[in-house]
Amino acid sequence: MAEPLVSFVSSLLKTQQDYDLAHPRQIRFNDTIRQAMRTRINVILQRRVTPGTSSRTLQRFLSIYTVYLESKLMSSANSEEEYSNPRDLEVRIHYLEKEVQELWNRLRDMRFSDRLSLLPDTLITQILLYLPTKESIKTSFLSKRFKDLWLQVPGLEFHSHEPPAIRNFIVTFFQINRGSRLQRFKVTYNGRNVCLHGTSEFIAGMVNRGVQQLDVGSSTLKRPLTNDLVHVNIYKSNTLVSLKLANVGMQNPPEFGVSLPCLKTMHLEDITTKDPLIVEKLISGCPVLEDLTVFRVFDDNVPFLRVRSQCLKRFRVKFGRSRKIYGKEYAVEVDAPELKYMNFRDDLSDKVVVKNLSSLFKVDIDTQFGTSTLQIKKSIISDFLKGIPSVRHMIISQPTLEVLYSCMKHGPFTKFCNLTRLEASFCTVLLQTLPYFLEGFPKLKHLTLNLLYLKDLEPENLELTVVPQCLLCTLECVEVKEVATVEKAGKKRARYIKRTKVSKHMKKIWIEVVRYILENSLVLKKLVLCFSPVTNSVLEISEALPTFTIGSPGCEIFNHLTSL
Repeated sequence: MAEPLVSFVSSLLKTQQDYDLAHPRQIRFNDTIRQAMRTRINVILQRRVTPGTSSRTLQRFLSIYTVYLESKLMSSANSEEEYSNPRDLEVRIHYLEKEVQELWNRLRDMRFSDRLSLLPDTLITQILLYLPTKESIKTSFLSKRFKDLWLQVPGLEFHSHEPPAIRNFIVTFFQINRGSRLQRFKVTYNGRNVCLHGTSEFIAGMVNRGVQQLDVGSSTLKRPLTNDLVHVNIYKSNTLVSLKLANVGMQNPPEFGVSLPCLKTMHLEDITTKDPLIVEKLISGCPVLEDLTVFRVFDDNVPFLRVRSQCLKRFRVKFGRSRKIYGKEYAVEVDAPELKYMNFRDDLSDKVVVKNLSSLFKVDIDTQFGTSTLQIKKSIISDFLKGIPSVRHMIISQPTLEVLYSCMKHGPFTKFCNLTRLEASFCTVLLQTLPYFLEGFPKLKHLTLNLLYLKDLEPENLELTVVPQCLLCTLECVEVKEVATVEKAGKKRARYIKRTKVSKHMKKIWIEVVRYILENSLVLKKLVLCFSPVTNSVLEISEALPTFTIGSPGCEIFNHLTSL
C-alpha cells in the first residue's frame, strides 16, 4: 500500500471531520453503535485485501479508511436505524469507494500535468504521439516551451470529413519538417467524399516517406468505401510495422505480389477488393507477421479466408450474422504452427479447418459454427476441437455452449488434458450440464463461471449430482460472476444489459451452484463470488454459506460487488 494513498485518505478524513464540526448533526449515535459499525466496515475491507499484504502501512490505511467511511455513513444517515442497518452496508460502502476512487484519479491527473514540463522534449513528443494532432496542437498554448513542440511529434492523427483540409495541412507540415520521417499516421474519415480529393495519393506519399504505423478508415460508414482508396505502393513498403485498414476499398496487388518485410501487426476490418485471395497474398508477403485481425464483411469477395503463416502468434477473426448472401458458401482455414492466441467469432463459415496449432495456449470462442444442420455442425465442432488439443486457457461464450450442449447429446465431449484455466458463460437453463461439461477438463485448476439469467428459459429446478475429476483432484480457484440479465437465448456474452428485478427462484439456482462447488471441490483454495448490488445476491448467498458442507477445509471465500 503506497504512502501517497494513505496520505490522500488521511486528508479526506480531515476534510470530513472539519465538515462534521461545521455541520453538527441533530442525531447523535452512542459509542457502542459506532464501534460496532466500524468493526463491520473493517471486516468488509479485510475481505477485499489480497492475502499476504498485511504490512504496517496497510493496517494504518485500513484504520484511517474505516474511520472515514464510518464518518461518511454517519453524516448521511437520517436515523439510527438507517445508520446501523447491516443489510445494505456492503452496497453503500461500494458506492462510497467509487467516490474515493474518482477523487484519487483526479488528483493523479493533476500531479501528472504538473510534472509533464519537467520531461525532456524527446519524451514529451513521444507522449504527444498518442494524441490526435488537433489535441497535440492545443499544447502550444501551455507555455512558450510548448509553442512549437507539436511540430516535432513524429506522427499525425486526424478525424475529419474534409479531406482537402487534411491534405493542405500535411503539405504545410512537411514544408516545415523537410526530410522528416513519420512513425505513425492515422486518418479517420466521416464521409464518402474522401474518394474525391486525391486521398489515395497523399496516403501513398506517407508510405513513401517511410511511415511505420499506418491507420486508415472510416468511423461512421456502415458499408466499406468501394473506391480503390489504398494505393498499390502499400504492398511494397520496407518500413511498415503496423497496418490497420477499416471500411476501405483496396486495389489489387501488382503482378510482383506483396513484400512487407517489417510488418508485424495487420488489422483488416470490412475491406472490399476484387481479388478473393487478397488476405492470403498479404500474409504470404509478411515474413515476420505476428498479430493478425480480420473482421469480415458479407460481400468482401473473400469467401474462403485462408490464414497460413509460420510466424503468426495472435489471430482474431470476426464474421457476424447481420447479413449474408444466400446460396454463397463461406469457409476459413487456420494453419499456424507458432500461434499462441486465437479469438474465433465466425458465425457464417460452414467449413472450418484448423491444423498445426500445437503451440496454441489460449483460445476465445464465440460462435455458433455456421448455419448448417446440427449433424453438419457436429462434424465441424468435432474437427475444430480436435485441432486445438494443446490449449491451456479457454474462454467460451453462452451461444457456443448452447451448440455444444446440442451436440453433447449425440456423443462424448472432447477432452482437453492440458487445459488448466476455463472461463465459460452459462445461462441458467444450461447449468444442469455443468458437471458433464467439466468432465472434458480433467486437469482444470482455475474456473470462472459467468452466470446469465434468461427470462424465458428459467429452469424449474437444478440438481447437480455428477462430480467430474477436476473437482476431486485439481480445481484450486473458482470465480462465480453475475454478468447480466438478458431477454432471450442467443445474445452474445450477455452484452445486452437490462437491469431488472431478478427472481428469487433464479437466486436459488445460483445458490445451488455455489453449494455444489463448495461441497464437491476437495482441493479448492479460493472461491470468489461477484454479484451486482442490484440483485443483492451476495448477501443471500453469504447467509446460506454456513449451511454448506465445505469439501476443502482450507478454502477462503471472498465476496465482491460488481456492476452489470
